[in-house]
Amino acid sequence: MNNYFTLRRANRLRVKLLNSKSQEQIREVIRYLRRTSWDECGVELIYSDLIDMAVQANENGQELFNVIEDAKTFAEEVKSSLKTLRTGDYFWFVAPLYFFFGWGIEGLLLYPVVPDWVFELSLGYLVQLVVCITAFCWLFRKMMEQAGFPPSKHRLKYCGWLVLYIAVLYATGAFFTRIAGAFVLLRLPILPYALFGLLLGAGLYGIKFWKYGKDERLRERI
Repeated sequence: MNNYFTLRRANRLRVKLLNSKSQEQIREVIRYLRRTSWDECGVELIYSDLIDMAVQANENGQELFNVIEDAKTFAEEVKSSLKTLRTGDYFWFVAPLYFFFGWGIEGLLLYPVVPDWVFELSLGYLVQLVVCITAFCWLFRKMMEQAGFPPSKHRLKYCGWLVLYIAVLYATGAFFTRIAGAFVLLRLPILPYALFGLLLGAGLYGIKFWKYGKDERLRERI
């Protein structure tokens, strides 16, 4: 059994034993950490620790955090203890998501609408991809930190940053496509493009979760 999924499943089951307020407090902390760290294994370990703390608090007739400032302070303190991600870690976070949903699911949704559309893998597209993924891995996390804590109280700000990021993403794509879009390296009809994205994304997801299951921190806990 994959250690990551074992811990994840245990967390989802155990959190239901808590009262509703403690559950919501934990979810706020975990949402914030997921958006600003992306160390998914580390976040699951903190999730487990929070549940242990909340169980004891509930048994004593208390909540996990008395005020929202306590939860914010806890989130900021534990964030620094999470793993510092390397370039390879960012790849395994972004690439499966991008290919499975950005190519695969999006392609399947577009196929009935524009069945004759042909995907062109150009030099401009590759430059855009590198620039945007780099921006996503650094800028998007910073934007999520600016959105504030708790996440549920800053949904409009979160959506605003997200819309701004998407606008910059498409503007960047249009710029590089205009400069180097004529240098086409590969053409794929929409259906093979979508199926290729699904298969590649699914394969990358499989490798990603296999790597998560081998994380030494999880092996020590489970």
